[in-house]
Amino acid sequence: ILRAEVATGAVSTVAGSVAKGSADGMGDAAQLNGPYGVTISPDGSALFVADFHSHKIRRVEVATGEVTTIAGSGTRGST
Repeated sequence: ILRAEVATGAVSTVAGSVAKGSADGMGDAAQLNGPYGVTISPDGSALFVADFHSHKIRRVEVATGEVTTIAGSGTRGST
């Protein structure tokens, strides 16, 4: 997950790395696999990410980059 500063054009990593996976963790220790949908919490403190290929909904704390799984087991389907 990248952050782009519009005023400066600077781009930085909030969470995740180039390695595909489904590990929770801080910053680049976290792994995502197909983050297709992203929304932000009303107070701007968290991102909610549809991690498509991991079959999970992930929460990313904007201030720290901590990624946690809030829904999904990693298996496709409604279990």
